[in-house]
Amino acid sequence: MKISYHRRRKIKTRRIAIRDLILRGIEDPKDLAKELKVTLPTIKRDLEALKTMSDEDLTFETRQTSQEILDKKDMILKMLDDENYYNENGDLNISKITSELNTSRSTVMSVLNGE
Repeated sequence: MKISYHRRRKIKTRRIAIRDLILRGIEDPKDLAKELKVTLPTIKRDLEALKTMSDEDLTFETRQTSQEILDKKDMILKMLDDENYYNENGDLNISKITSELNTSRSTVMSVLNGE
């Protein structure tokens, strides 16, 4: 069964809240359920899931700032001038650029198209 984006986000937010409450000393599942206004089975399921989750799983990715985006576009433009990023046929090696900058293909294509 596929879980929607919003539902996954809600679950993640609840698990972050549970971890914070546990760090503040509230560890009883009944108290956690009352505090977060969810059922006891939900809390127990989340506590089991928290045992296997890492700190990285419990954080949301931050969006890039506009300056970071502009810097990345400048780097792509510099790479377009460098012959190391072209293959023997003279075609641009987009996969090499995306792997070096850890960016998406669509970002490179938007720079190529002048967007």
